[in-house]
Amino acid sequence: MRPFVAGLDAVAWSPSAVTIGTFDGVHLGHQELVRRTVERAREERLRALAVTFEPPPQLVLRPETFPGRLCTPAERDAALLAAGADGVVVVPFTRNTAALSPESFVGRLVELAGLRLLVVGEDFALGRGRAGDVARLREIGAREEMAFAVEAIGRIGLGPEPLSSTAIRTAVREGNVATARHLLGRSFRISGEVIHGKKLGRTIGFPTANVVPPADLVPLADGIYASWAWLPGDAAPRPAITYVGNRPTVNSGARLVETHLLDFDGDLYGQELTVDLLERLRPDAEFPSLDALIAQMRTDEAAARVVLAREGAVAVAS
Repeated sequence: MRPFVAGLDAVAWSPSAVTIGTFDGVHLGHQELVRRTVERAREERLRALAVTFEPPPQLVLRPETFPGRLCTPAERDAALLAAGADGVVVVPFTRNTAALSPESFVGRLVELAGLRLLVVGEDFALGRGRAGDVARLREIGAREEMAFAVEAIGRIGLGPEPLSSTAIRTAVREGNVATARHLLGRSFRISGEVIHGKKLGRTIGFPTANVVPPADLVPLADGIYASWAWLPGDAAPRPAITYVGNRPTVNSGARLVETHLLDFDGDLYGQELTVDLLERLRPDAEFPSLDALIAQMRTDEAAARVVLAREGAVAVAS
């Protein structure tokens, strides 16, 4: 079966094993859930579907508390397919969706996606008031008109650290991208079109490709990071240093992600640049002069090259 991403109404009926979640970041726990769904689907000769929601439920129900995404919707869908799902089903989330009973929601999955097996975490719940916990879903699935089984898997741990999107967001906000990468199974990533800036970097020997971070991405702590940069068509990453902040030394104000590609000379304007953050080298700082800033940037470059040399043997496209 050719992998696909589609809305629920566009999914042709076929017997399916389904897992459901917001899947923000598609971290290692999510990947294990998809892996188990695929494994059981192959055993039962079903297709394996990952059902997710857009926008994220919290952004609709409690927008004032929404902490930001760990990845874009396109990156989420690609990661779910990369984890092995035959298809990703994106359900538009509205307050009407939130008001559906568990019976109504899974009934649509039975009718439109051929639900035969539901694979979820043991603390999973869906439907109005989160009434559809594992026990309730098993009761619903046992009905003759529903006829699906429910398999619940235990929460995935990773050493002493909690494996959750919440823990990863905390790490990103604190600039601890090494921990975020450990929990995600890949680097925290920022992508966007390279825009024109003030071009100060090129005058001091550090030309940068400037990207406005996606508005609803979890905010990354300001500072300097060792990073890999990817351009369209790249088969391997390019070593880079990335700055996140509002450039207090030159009083620029606007918050940008600025990436200096090491040992690179070329025009990047208008291209899509993807940056994988490996390690935070230092927090942002204001310097007394441009000369002091340049001296610090040279120190940052040397530190970044040490990190990149260490990571080079394991750099792979994700």
